[in-house]
Amino acid sequence: MSMYKIAVVGEEEAVLGFRSLGADIFALGGPEQGEKILAALKRGKYGVVFLTEQAAEALPELVKAFEDQPLPAVAIIPGIEGSLGLARMRMKKIVEKAVGADILFQERG
Repeated sequence: MSMYKIAVVGEEEAVLGFRSLGADIFALGGPEQGEKILAALKRGKYGVVFLTEQAAEALPELVKAFEDQPLPAVAIIPGIEGSLGLARMRMKKIVEKAVGADILFQERG
C-alpha cells in the first residue's frame, strides 16, 4: 500500500513548523524557485500540498499545475502576515464551477 505525503510551500518562517508534523517543506527564496518546487512536487507522491497565500500569489503556476487533477489536492492557507483573502476567492471559484452559482459567499440583504 502506497502512502501519500504532505507538502507545505511558503515563507520559511511559516512552513518550518510543519516539518515536525512529517510534512516535506519547500521554503520560498524567490520566484525563480517556482520551477524547482513544481518539479519536486510532480516527482513526489503528494496527496495534499498546502500553499501559504503569499506563495500562491508569488507562484500562481503551482496552483494552476494541479488545478484539474485529483491529486495532489492544493489548499491555500494564511501565511505569517495573515490572510490575503486568496483562499476564500479560490474556494468561491471552485464552488461556482461545481454548482454554477455562488452559494457560499453570497451577500445577505
